[in-house]
Amino acid sequence: MRRFPKRSVTVSFLAISQVIKIMTSQQYQPTTEDLKRWERLDELGMTAMCGTPMSDEEYEHRLQSVIDGSCFTKYLDKILKQKQELQDKLAGIEQTEQMLRAKIAESQAKK
Repeated sequence: MRRFPKRSVTVSFLAISQVIKIMTSQQYQPTTEDLKRWERLDELGMTAMCGTPMSDEEYEHRLQSVIDGSCFTKYLDKILKQKQELQDKLAGIEQTEQMLRAKIAESQAKK
């Protein structure tokens, strides 16, 4: 039997009870707690970022790489590598296609 952490069950229960509360009332009026929570979420959303924060040195290095164009060279190298991998894969698929066409032609010739 799968067990869930108490917190997730509590959060799920709270979410469900909140939905039921909204659905059963004619018009939902947020409480002052709701408004404070939403205000806090809005504040956090204004400064939200994804990933780990960059140091000033790393930021300067990345900015300089955009200015001097080295980031574009690095990206082009990555794209060319992906292109080569896709071409290799396509060559394998074309080889399989030729083999299948030959088998089909062979089986039709036997009929």
